[in-house]
Amino acid sequence: MESKPPKRRRSPAARAALDGAGAALVAVGAVGIVTPGLPTTVFWIGAVVCFLKTRPHAVRPLLRTPVVGPAIIGFLRWRPFGGGRRRR
Repeated sequence: MESKPPKRRRSPAARAALDGAGAALVAVGAVGIVTPGLPTTVFWIGAVVCFLKTRPHAVRPLLRTPVVGPAIIGFLRWRPFGGGRRRR
């Protein structure tokens, strides 16, 4: 059995930066809901990626959004980002 390498802990400054970027992306995506021409999904995908690094429990409300949630899940399951099965 292979042992997994230990998870690298992020510094408080890096966590704060990722949290801030995720919150800003959620806010811009929320503005995109009511502003014509401004996309929502792209910003929320970026927020999910930021939050997955620091606060995985904060991702759940975004994934449960009826219109945007399935698009985010589909993007995260895309093979370059770790989704799917890899052959050895």
